[in-house]
Amino acid sequence: MRFHTITTNSIYAVAYDELGINQVVRLDIDREPFRDGAATGAGAPGGPQGDGVVSYAGEAEGAGHDVSANASEAPEPESVPTPPEGAFQDCAACPWMIEVPAGSFLMGSPESEEGRQENEGPRHRVEVAAFAAGVYEVTFDEWEACLAAGGCSYAPPEVGPRGLTPVMWVEWEHTREYTAWLSRETGEEYRLLTEAEWEYAARAGSTTARYWGDSDRDQCRHANGYDLAGHDTIGNLYRQPVACDDGHGRRAPVGSYQPNAFGLYDMLGNVLEWTRDCWNGSYEGAPVDGTAWESGRCDIRVARGGHYLDESRYLRSSVRVATDIANQQFGFRVARDLR
Repeated sequence: MRFHTITTNSIYAVAYDELGINQVVRLDIDREPFRDGAATGAGAPGGPQGDGVVSYAGEAEGAGHDVSANASEAPEPESVPTPPEGAFQDCAACPWMIEVPAGSFLMGSPESEEGRQENEGPRHRVEVAAFAAGVYEVTFDEWEACLAAGGCSYAPPEVGPRGLTPVMWVEWEHTREYTAWLSRETGEEYRLLTEAEWEYAARAGSTTARYWGDSDRDQCRHANGYDLAGHDTIGNLYRQPVACDDGHGRRAPVGSYQPNAFGLYDMLGNVLEWTRDCWNGSYEGAPVDGTAWESGRCDIRVARGGHYLDESRYLRSSVRVATDIANQQFGFRVARDLR
């Protein structure tokens, strides 16, 4: 076990199981919570490590600390921003969707890309059929509509901002309940994005490390990652913040940043998003038609996009994270087939 971060109430360490997979574990310190009116916690280390398999022990807002809102954070809006032209809903409580056009792209990262992990290759061409994707990550409001209707059985804990912020604390199987409910309500086939669909949608025709370019200089306009706002709100996480302030120290309401060329918001940052695919440590033998990879470590699934506590090197279109399907630290967006 290697100690990584010590906070007021917890110690985070990296341990290795019998398969050599690294897991982040949290050891709680038995003492009264520290409360001085400021957020002082630290989340588990973010981003892929080793072979890319990581288990998040919890982010700062769920680690037992006082996480009252930073006074400088922007107030939460009452509704999502105006969806892009062509977006649609299949029911009043359904997520906004938009068609992602068919096309082909090079999946993975070139060896020259800064921050590249070995599991991001080999780079290979994939053909993707047209499908509809959620304009935004699924929000707490949308999840609670499913819960109220009896379509979802799991209620996420009352931790951190809710409302129009992306839902999290949901396991992979929980997302299947939600998409099954949408399918029953609408008569359409809702599901998670495949990993190939996710990267194709995130890139939106770009070939750079991020859909806005290679540099992280404009991150605060496009994505909610670990920046000066996060550093001021959460504290020192022993990682390097981007030198800008987006006004959101934790999860931001969906649509707070500029969308990519396909009209999709928050494809990088805010919360990690579950995909359908089983975990494989490289792209050797991966499907080339955009479908889900249903073989490999299926007790482990792929999550994409990075989150608000991640350094910029983990907010790239090709970054892959794998985690146990029972992990509750992630969010998701939905897809559906087009007729």
